[in-house]
Amino acid sequence: MKKVFYKPEGGWVGDVIPFYDNGEYKLYYLHDQRIDGDYGNHTTWNLITTKNGLDFEDYGISLPNGNESDPDRNAYTGSVIKDPDGMYHLFYTGHNPNAEFCIDGKPLQVILKATGTDGVHWTKEANFKLYGDGIIYEQFDWRDPYVFFNEERQEYWMLVTSRQVNSSEKRGGCVALLTSNDLVHWYYQEPFYSPDKYITMECPDYFKMGDWHYLVYSTFSEKFVTHYKKSKSIEGVYTSPVTDTFDGRGFYAAKTASDGERRYAFGWVPSKQAANDYGDWEWAGTLVVHEIYQNDKGDLLVRMPQSIYEHFNTELAAISGEENNCRHAETGFELESPDGLAYCILNELPFQVLIEATFTDWKEAKDFGIALRTDTALDTGYFIKFDPFHNRVAFDMWPRTEPGFFQWQIAGDRPQMIELERPLQFSQLDLITVKLIMEDDILCLYVNNAIAMTTRVYNFKTGHLGFFANEGSVQVHDVKIKTAAKD
Repeated sequence: MKKVFYKPEGGWVGDVIPFYDNGEYKLYYLHDQRIDGDYGNHTTWNLITTKNGLDFEDYGISLPNGNESDPDRNAYTGSVIKDPDGMYHLFYTGHNPNAEFCIDGKPLQVILKATGTDGVHWTKEANFKLYGDGIIYEQFDWRDPYVFFNEERQEYWMLVTSRQVNSSEKRGGCVALLTSNDLVHWYYQEPFYSPDKYITMECPDYFKMGDWHYLVYSTFSEKFVTHYKKSKSIEGVYTSPVTDTFDGRGFYAAKTASDGERRYAFGWVPSKQAANDYGDWEWAGTLVVHEIYQNDKGDLLVRMPQSIYEHFNTELAAISGEENNCRHAETGFELESPDGLAYCILNELPFQVLIEATFTDWKEAKDFGIALRTDTALDTGYFIKFDPFHNRVAFDMWPRTEPGFFQWQIAGDRPQMIELERPLQFSQLDLITVKLIMEDDILCLYVNNAIAMTTRVYNFKTGHLGFFANEGSVQVHDVKIKTAAKD
């Protein structure tokens, strides 16, 4: 059966560099083999192409990394642009931890370049090197060049992950700006964006949609997420909506591309150590694609790409099993308990499944939601919890600790994974619609075609679908369980 989420054989998907070209998306990505158990070493730029975000053609290595004596021993993130003559220009980050490329033991990063005629094969330009100038920008955090043509200024702009010289150790991160008329000679300008709040801002991306200009970047200092800012002018000021992220902790380093009609964010869901829910997050993982679009305020919302939704073309009958305080109706059921738990357990879930449901009329409920890969007693599994009191939807699991450790130990409670929650203003809602994909060890949730939450789910590989309400009531409608026809 075709997989929804792409991962290469023998490797992992790091930062994705999307470029729409001749009717298809070229998705370059940092291919990480985790050599000797290490992350991000000897990375190459590999290439897959897709027209729909679901069917991929794999070209393997597109831009090889250098050897131990080259500045690009590790070939890191950048961007691709095509000039008016049809020549492709690839700008990328070179990194080498060996002593000759270090100052005071700290490795430099350098912006390098390659060119090509087809977007697949590249010739590196050995004489092209851009370092942090040491006047405006530091030399160490200097990576992830994003190059685009500024129509208003009629010149090329390059945005770079950087830090300002003599800035705060914690808050000196900025998006540097360089300008050029020919993609060869570049001139250092004052920062494009410098909010005085991050260590650094990775994988910058810029685009215009309608009347709005957007800056996208990823951070790891205040939390591990991809942010966006918006402005009515390319020069700013760039401001944040209330929800200024596409997803939570399980979706990182996202960059975007558009075919002129739809725009998609391409990021990766990180793996976890030892393929264990309790393990630490790792660098790189599996490709995840979200569609992003505007509301009337210029805020960006997130929904499932249509091609992925249509992949799930076979509906399974929803069969009720164990239940408590559940009343069935024509279009669904009501869960109600004034002082305890109400629930309804349905089918056992296949390894790849799309679940749809609608919630209405939540009354006094402390929380309600969906149980996944649960047992028939609702004692174990994963839980999507809608929490009106805290205005959030959160990912939870039970048990929350490694086997052998008890939830009631003196060390204290381990609440739901706080890095995996998304804001949701319940007072503004009459209904909540859910589309949720589970595939192997990945869970990807969309709520009201507006917010997404992605994570790994390793420990429970089988189990049932269920719905629950805690001390209150909720109406559950239009439950659908869908899978895909076999290839």
